[in-house]
Parts: sequence; C-alpha cells; structure tokens
Amino acid sequence: MPVRHALAGLLLAALATGAAGDARAADPGSAGSNFEPEVLSAEAALPQGSRLGALTLEQPRQILTMERLGEQQNYLVALGNMAFSAANLMGGVARQAGISCATCHSSGEINRAFFIPGLSAHPGSADVTHRLFNHRAADGIANPLDIPSLRGLAATAPYGRDGRFASLREFTRNVIVGEFEGAEPSPLVLDALVAYQLQFEFLENDRLGPAGRLTEGADAAARRGEQLFRTPHPGMDGMSCASCHLPSAHFTDNRIHDVGTGGSFVTPTLRNANSTPPYFHDGRAADYAAVVAHFDTTFGLGLGDGEAADLVAYLEAVGHGEEPFERQDFAFDLREALIFAGTLETSIADQDVAVVDLTVDTVSRELREIRERWPAAADRPIRAILADWTLGMRRIALAAGRGDWAAAAEQLAAWQAAVEAERPLVAAAEPRSLYAPERHARHLAALAGLAAMAEGEPPSR
Repeated sequence: MPVRHALAGLLLAALATGAAGDARAADPGSAGSNFEPEVLSAEAALPQGSRLGALTLEQPRQILTMERLGEQQNYLVALGNMAFSAANLMGGVARQAGISCATCHSSGEINRAFFIPGLSAHPGSADVTHRLFNHRAADGIANPLDIPSLRGLAATAPYGRDGRFASLREFTRNVIVGEFEGAEPSPLVLDALVAYQLQFEFLENDRLGPAGRLTEGADAAARRGEQLFRTPHPGMDGMSCASCHLPSAHFTDNRIHDVGTGGSFVTPTLRNANSTPPYFHDGRAADYAAVVAHFDTTFGLGLGDGEAADLVAYLEAVGHGEEPFERQDFAFDLREALIFAGTLETSIADQDVAVVDLTVDTVSRELREIRERWPAAADRPIRAILADWTLGMRRIALAAGRGDWAAAAEQLAAWQAAVEAERPLVAAAEPRSLYAPERHARHLAALAGLAAMAEGEPPSR
C-alpha cells in the first residue's frame, strides 16, 4: 500500500490559489522539485520535523502469491490488506497521526522516508520502545532499529530483529498492542493480517537459480564472490558466510547470531537487499562494502581489495530485484480502495459492526488521499465526486451501526454502482491532477517555497 501522507486542507487551499501561481513558474528540474516536505495529518501530535513519507509517484512493487498465480485476493487476504493500512488499529499518538502498518512497510517494503526526531537515528528507522507511542512499554533506552523489509516473510521466521517471536501472529499483535498502544485486535483481524503478510513474495531475480546459485546473468566478479562466500574461514570457526546465509534457504538460517554489532540478531535474508540499505539491525553499514569491511575486521578474514570487491559484486547479484518500483496513479490507488471495500460484502453478511467500521474508516482515508490529488479550484467537480464516494462509505457504516444490515447491503451496492459509473470521469481528469508528473513536480516546488517562507527564507527560483 502507498505510504499515508495526508496534507492539511489549509496547505492545499494555498497551493490551489496564490502559492500555486508561483509554482507554475517553477522549473520542475530545480532543486525545489526534489523537496520532501514534512508529512503529517492535520491532527498529528508528532514532534516538529517528523516525516511519515515522501510525496512520490512511485511505490515499492508488491508481489502476492495469490495474484502471481492468477487468483484474486480472497476475503481473508483482502481483509488483512485493508487492516495493514488501517490507522484505527493503532492507539494514542499513532492513531492521531494516521500511522498504520503500511506507513512503515509500504507495500511490505521499507519506508525509507519515515523519520521522527527522538525516535529515528536516520530516515527508515524507529525506536519502537519509546514513550511517544506507548509509555507503558517504554524501556528508557535510545535503541532505534532499522525498519525491516517484509518481503518473503513466510521464509524469514523468527520475527523481530532479535527473533523474540516465533509466531508471526504474536509478532503482529505485539506491534499493534505493545508498540503502538492499540486495542486488542479481534481474532479475525489478526488471522487476516497474518494471511496477508504470508503472501508477500520476493521480487524476481534472474541472477539466481535453483538452490540460490548464480545464473549466467551474473558477471565474473559476482561468480568469484560466490566462491568466497562459500569458503570456510578460520576466523569464523571454520564457517563461511553461506553457513548462516544459506543460499538454498533464501539466504538465511532462521537463527540468532552475534556478529559483533552489539547483540544477537536474526540472520537477515540477502534477497532483494539492494533495496534495503543501510544494513545491520541499526543501519550502521551504509552499503555492502561497509558490511564486508565489518566482517573482514571482526573475524580477521584477511580479504584483499579485489576479494572484497568480488564479495560486494556477489551481494549485489543476490540482492537484485527486478522492477522494484511501480508507478502510482489513480488506477493504482483506486484498485486498493476497491479491494478493501470488497471485503464489506462478507462483513455485512456476517453482521460484524467492528470490521465494517474499520473498513469504512480505512477506505474513507484512501478516498481522501485520492481527492487531495486535485487541489485546484477548477477541479471542484472531481473532488465532489470523490467526496460523495466517501459519504457513501459513511452511509454503509451508519446503517450497520443501527443494525439495519439490509440497508447496509443496499448502500454498498449503491456505492459500487456509483464508483463504476463515475470512475471514467475521474480518470479523464488525471492529467490535471497531482498524479501527472509535471504537475507533481510543480506541487513539490510550491511546498518548498512555502517551507522557505515559513522559515523566513526567500523561495528558490
């Protein structure tokens, strides 16, 4: 799922009027177009300088096992998909800020823009035992961890950087209740979250073949590195890198080891790792070269410069992932909202008020995010359509809340019909929206100008 990044209405209004006028003259290729603004909801109670995500038009590409096999997401997986993006599962500050599982793990991958002063050592990290999100679970120690990728989750147990959870279900529950002070999730929602996460697959890698061996697509340096990776070293008590990062088991042994980084941690998979720097549990290694240097120094491997370079080439081959990103557009965002809303048919039949409410709230947030892509005054008719879709969701929740399940089903059918009829109108307006790359660049330039003015600096030209 996309990173949640709702903008305050006042800011959007400014962009749609005077501020946007300056933006139209801005060069999309200027430094301002690369500005990544603070991303907070209007109600957020996060420290100044916090950023939940970057406003980009790309999202990590996600492969779900069911969809790879040509199947649609079943109810449990789709429900878990929805719950993964549901901020209302969390409690306290996290709920106010609109934080969900998808905030830190966009499409199951790492959100490298996530940063909260006092909790993050660098973007893409967080101290999950800090008092901000759950004072009862605070340990009083500054120990931020890098947000892990969840790709290939079915193959990477135990869970948590230190492997304290053998069960993905218990790990997921602890994130909601222990780390973010959410209420106890229902067994159904927990089952759904687990079912969804177990669908996460690694990205394809044409450089890896059966048993994790390199294919002909790998270059000579990577092949030399493969031999070094499998070579036992006296400094490792006769073990090799491959002893823990088992090539035939997705490059992990699912065990906990102390490799000189300040504790004992689960062996991470190396698959798709090109997308997940920095490395180690605390992000101390900026790149593969730093990882190799750490092992060389810690275990006295005595690597020459050429050998170190070959190992880096091998790690890059193993860590490759084809098409790691995909374009986020209206169709992308609406598809997710429709998958979420599609679970309502079963939830209404089951007369499950809590799940209906959670789904309606999550879909409504998705629709508000889409609506913010049309900030200009001339696009009020498009925003009105999207606002009506949001109101349609609320009518479903109201009917369910009063126990009128027949009316809830009717409202769902009416909502689906309205979306089907009106989506072509919204899609036709996409070139005028912030889904359009040039308009998106001007939007970021405008945000940069507003930020500069707020800090008393002249906007860049």
